[in-house]
Amino acid sequence: MERITNRLNMIRGGMKPTMKKLFILICIALIASLFTGTLVSCGEPEKTTTPTTQPTTTQPTTTAPPEPVVLSFASAAMGNYQDLELAFAEAFNARCGPAYTIEYFPAESKLAFPELLDGVRTGAADMAAVTPNFNSFDEPKLGAVEIPFLFNNLEAHRYAVPQLYPLYAEILENQFNQKLLCLHNYTGMALISNRSVKTLADWDGLLVQAISPVIASTIEALGGSAVTGVPYTDSYSMLEKGTVDAVITAPAAMRVFGLPDVADYMTAAYMTPAVHGFSINLDTWNSLPADVQAILLEEAQKYSDMIDQWVADEWITDHQAIADAGVDIYYPPQSEINLWKAACQSVIDDLLAQYGAFGDQIMAIADEANALYPND
Repeated sequence: MERITNRLNMIRGGMKPTMKKLFILICIALIASLFTGTLVSCGEPEKTTTPTTQPTTTQPTTTAPPEPVVLSFASAAMGNYQDLELAFAEAFNARCGPAYTIEYFPAESKLAFPELLDGVRTGAADMAAVTPNFNSFDEPKLGAVEIPFLFNNLEAHRYAVPQLYPLYAEILENQFNQKLLCLHNYTGMALISNRSVKTLADWDGLLVQAISPVIASTIEALGGSAVTGVPYTDSYSMLEKGTVDAVITAPAAMRVFGLPDVADYMTAAYMTPAVHGFSINLDTWNSLPADVQAILLEEAQKYSDMIDQWVADEWITDHQAIADAGVDIYYPPQSEINLWKAACQSVIDDLLAQYGAFGDQIMAIADEANALYPND
């Protein structure tokens, strides 16, 4: 600092008065600037300029809403399935919160299972984990996937789901005021009962819980008696009380709801498949910014793929766990399955006549899948 002052004095000595005044003002401004800069560098971290880049997918780029938006997500899920749905909600929240978040309500804590699809339609819940085929009493086409023995096996079923998605998405959007975010397999449904069922004759007089009109028609065609009007979440109590002899449901659901504790036999035929997915109220969907919509779709599809794979991986595990619980599992030969399918042919024909061109699309998808994955 002394060297700078001496140099300034030398320069100042050779100046005219006017120039000296100007020089003094410049020096004062320079010293003030240096002093201020010293204070900033001591008092706070030096600021750097962030290079301009394209926005990442980690966070939405839209302006945050005036108030946080919380999307209620209703489900009937329990067990590991619930864990995966919760992980989906948490992944979305990590990317879009706190401006946009999902609040998860599992195990029918917000809406009962039969209310999920209509609850999203009316806005009782913003989102839900829906099983469209169980709502075929509202729209028969939703039950198309339940055509008896539609798919040969789980592999054919999984192959078909991406092709079934746009068909179901169109129905849900046009008739149920919701967007289908994703769709995955929920495996095939089999019979768990307190009576051994190995042949077509064993169906005679069997009281079976039916959770949809198509399944009820299938039970009747096979010679059983359908018990309707009770959601599948009540399967345990119905078997325990003897209200029904049997339940048609997925092996995963048999485990989740503890059905091996109240049943002795399982007939492991790929009787009718089920699909499952996440949907969101269409008005709610349209109110979301485009980048938030993109993130919601991305996370929904990612976790839908995980669920689809998890359910498939659990298929063998489910059967083994059911057997380990003491349930006698019977695998009907293909010759017997052919007899059962023939007994249901009138149901199949009636459904296809009712569905029209939509049914033709379903059968074309199934034929392609079954050709790729024939039964052994």
